[in-house]
Amino acid sequence: MNNNIIKKECFIALFDILGFRDLIKNNDLEKVAQTYQKARSDFENNIQHIDALLQKDSVSFRIFSDTFLIYTSEVSDESFLALLAGLDFLFIAANENKLPIRGATAVGELIVSNGIEIGIPIVEAYENEQKQDWIGCWVGDSCLDRVNKDDHLSGRDIVEYEIPLKDGEVRKNYAFNWVKSIPNIIRSKHKKNDFTPEEIKKEIKFFRNKATKWSAKRKHENTRKFIDFVLTPEFLKEY
Repeated sequence: MNNNIIKKECFIALFDILGFRDLIKNNDLEKVAQTYQKARSDFENNIQHIDALLQKDSVSFRIFSDTFLIYTSEVSDESFLALLAGLDFLFIAANENKLPIRGATAVGELIVSNGIEIGIPIVEAYENEQKQDWIGCWVGDSCLDRVNKDDHLSGRDIVEYEIPLKDGEVRKNYAFNWVKSIPNIIRSKHKKNDFTPEEIKKEIKFFRNKATKWSAKRKHENTRKFIDFVLTPEFLKEY
């Protein structure tokens, strides 16, 4: 095998910006680019904090047009926590810049070579990302099989939820609870530790751009149902 090719097992997450084509077609291209660059810069700055905290290169990040790829340097409980932190920062950056995103996670072997990443988990995450009909992230069962699942469920970072799928059976899967990070924004902005569900919802900016198509409207409605689910009293006490 070529010395420039690295083969490793890792956790990965793949995301797309929803409605990116319409965003490009219906807005000033320079303004779209500035928004996109701002979201990318916000996220990359926070990724550096993860590596600094763990004192190693724990998370890598790549962008392909409107697609974001995050992957860890190894498979371990610590690296999964790093991935979740990366997801958290990505949702914060996307929310602040009003860019609705949808993604999925997977685990498996990647081949990395000169800025090229290839592997079955990328395909798996892409397929699961495309199946969903909301703003959110499907956490693959294969990932939770490799870590202490109960810790993440008890902390409400990940929740069992009937993720809205475009087709297929209705069943509970695992979803990343990106709403949990919104109280941190309130703490930072308003210097307060007590907040209501209404205050949390007010900080969510994904819906600031009105849906002009039924497909987008349906995604917004499905996302609002999830937000209500994770803002019930039993969840709030954990935040």
